[in-house]
Amino acid sequence: MGIKDIALRLQLSPSTVSRALNGMYGVSAATKARVLEAARALGYVPNLGAKQLVGKGSGLAGLFAPILEEFEHSGFLDFYNRMQQELRRYGKDTILFTLPYVGYTRGKLAEYAGSRGLEGCILLHPFGEGHPLVEEALSIRLPCVNFESVTGESCASVVSDDAEGGRMAGRYLLERGHRSFAYVDGPPSRVCRERLAGFREALKAGGIDPAGIWILQGDFSGESGANAAERIAERAGSARPTAVFCANDRMAAGAVMRFAELGLLVPRDFSVIGYDGDAYGAYLNPPLTTVRHARLSICSMAATRLVEMIEGGSGTLDRVRPELVERKSVANRFYSHPQSEDAR
Repeated sequence: MGIKDIALRLQLSPSTVSRALNGMYGVSAATKARVLEAARALGYVPNLGAKQLVGKGSGLAGLFAPILEEFEHSGFLDFYNRMQQELRRYGKDTILFTLPYVGYTRGKLAEYAGSRGLEGCILLHPFGEGHPLVEEALSIRLPCVNFESVTGESCASVVSDDAEGGRMAGRYLLERGHRSFAYVDGPPSRVCRERLAGFREALKAGGIDPAGIWILQGDFSGESGANAAERIAERAGSARPTAVFCANDRMAAGAVMRFAELGLLVPRDFSVIGYDGDAYGAYLNPPLTTVRHARLSICSMAATRLVEMIEGGSGTLDRVRPELVERKSVANRFYSHPQSEDAR
C-alpha cells in the first residue's frame, strides 16, 4: 500500500498526498487530515530511512517520552534540554512528544514522523525491546537512538552502565565497613536487573555472600521506599542491615524520610545510598550519596549516534560509565558513632 493508493482513494494527486504526509507547504489542514486518516485506514507505513521522502531534510528530530501511570516521571525534562543542546551542535532541532507506555497505538510514530518530517528520533527509557513503539521504529527504519540496548539496521543505543553502577555502590559500602545489606528494588526492568547484579558482584568479590542481601520490592516511588524503610526498621539485632541501597533516588528519599519519622537517623542507624543522581538529593537531610549517570556524556553520544543513523550508519551499542557522588548519607562503620541521650 503506497502513496498512489491513497491518492486514488481520495482523488488527489500523488504529489499532494506526499506533501501532506511529510508536512510540506501548500496543503490545507483539512486535506492533510483526510490524507492522514486514509493512510491509517489503508495501513500505509512509509519507509522513512535516512532521508526525507520529499525535498531536503527538515533538520528535526523527535524526542519521545513515556507517560507512566505508576510513578511520576519528570526527569526527562532536564534530559530534553541537554539533548536539545547537543543536537543543535549538528544543526538539528528537537520536538518533544509524550506517548503512553501502556496502550501505545501502533502507527503513531509513523504519523508523527511523516507529518512533522522527522529525520530521526530519540526514544527515552523505558521504551525498549519488545515495546511496540521500538518495533515500529525498526520496521519503518526511522533512524533512532534508544537507551535500552536495542540495536538494528538504523537503530543505535546508548546506555548508562548500570551493572558498573551497582558495583560502585557495593564497593563503596564495603570500603566503609558495612557487612549487612538491604536492597530496595524497582519495577521489573533491565536497569534494575543490572544494578542488582553489579551490587551482588561487588559484595561477592568483597567476601560477602550475595544470598544474604535482603531484597525488598519497590516501584521507584518515594512511598515504596518509605514502606521498605519501615520493614527494615522492624528488624532487630544482627538481622538488621546497616546499609540500604535503593535502585533510585526517589525511593532513597522516601526511606530517609520514613527513618526520620520513626526516630531513626541516617547515617547513624542506617546508611542509605541511591541511584540516578537527581538534583534534589543534594538537599535532603542528610544529603544523599548516590550513583549519578554521566548525563552530558550520554546526551552527547546519543546525538552523535543519531546523526550517524540519519546519514546511513549502522546501529551500535555504547555503555557510559556512571560516577559515585559521595555526600553524607553513608556512615563509616570503622568509626563508632556515639549516640546522644536525645537520639537513644
